[in-house]
Amino acid sequence: MQYLLIDTHQRPLGTIKSDKALAVGDTFQNNNAQTYTVVGLNWFKQRSHGQSLTVIPVNPNRLAVQN
Repeated sequence: MQYLLIDTHQRPLGTIKSDKALAVGDTFQNNNAQTYTVVGLNWFKQRSHGQSLTVIPVNPNRLAVQN
């Protein structure tokens, strides 16, 4: 599935293609090795492939579990 990535200010960031369906809370890397967390799903009925994800950038070092 291909998703349009948008930031919280509704600005397009690019696209990503994923074999699995992404959900709120999922974290992924784009082709430029930038890490994002999904904070919103946007489904548009007007377009056949109008799925977009609202994402925020995250620091991958902060994703490590601290013991």
